[in-house]
Amino acid sequence: SGPVGPIAGGILEGAPKPWPQDWSFTADYENVLLQTNSAEPYSVTLWGVYVDEHFYVASSDQQNRWALNLKNDPKVVLSIEGNLYSGVGTVVTDAAEAAQVLEQYSLKYDFYSDEGEANEGIIFRLTQAPE
Repeated sequence: SGPVGPIAGGILEGAPKPWPQDWSFTADYENVLLQTNSAEPYSVTLWGVYVDEHFYVASSDQQNRWALNLKNDPKVVLSIEGNLYSGVGTVVTDAAEAAQVLEQYSLKYDFYSDEGEANEGIIFRLTQAPE
């Protein structure tokens, strides 16, 4: 089963849904659940934000288990209020895109990172899994 608060879990359960074209509904949800490592599912509770048509998750530590999993296997399952969305995660390397994502994190979570912290973290753009 999925994570319980800060404790990681396994396979996420819920209702599979089509990948959203508009993520604005996520503004109302503080936490999302993210499943990584498709061979041996590992799920965590995370903050997430949207910018335009994309949804993002981030970690202040590139060595977090879920972030390492995602770098090795891009397949993810995102759970929001029991709805499951299958996608893939891609590391954000564009500085302008990363700045937009960090701005959304600060607005949504009243969270601000200083320049040094931003360089140690990692941001993933989640997109629809290829058919």
